[in-house]
Amino acid sequence: MERLKPFIVQGYCLHCQGCCRFAEQEAVWAPHLLEDEQIRLAPHTKKIELRANPAQGNFVCQFLNQKDNRCKIYGVHPFECQLYPFLISRQGRKIYLSVDLRCPYMKENTDLARYKDYCAYLNTFFNSPDVKKILKANPQVIQSYGNVLDIFEIVL
Repeated sequence: MERLKPFIVQGYCLHCQGCCRFAEQEAVWAPHLLEDEQIRLAPHTKKIELRANPAQGNFVCQFLNQKDNRCKIYGVHPFECQLYPFLISRQGRKIYLSVDLRCPYMKENTDLARYKDYCAYLNTFFNSPDVKKILKANPQVIQSYGNVLDIFEIVL
């Protein structure tokens, strides 16, 4: 699968303490891996391992360097990480591209033309037959999330 263009401006996430951190070890928000990512990154699991972080009372991604807030595998980080703060969300029998409303960057930037352009880019991306085939083969990346804004339906 082609690498997604990032939406959030470079450097913004390095100052945020939001993503890559989770309230519980089995959080639905933890990135789920595509089959090829499982082989490459975590051969014995379908999702990223979350490790206890007693200092903050939460769990963090196994690939997060907490000292500098950088991803240790950024150059090859998983599809769901590339997509975030956008998500593939299941609502009943329908699948949507959604956005996580808890992301501080999204709270500030959903009214911009750049956001609308990026959503159009993602719509084209998710309507590609190759991407639909990958999603059908990897249902683990389609989850039911709360507190998200559905942007458009993805028809597989």
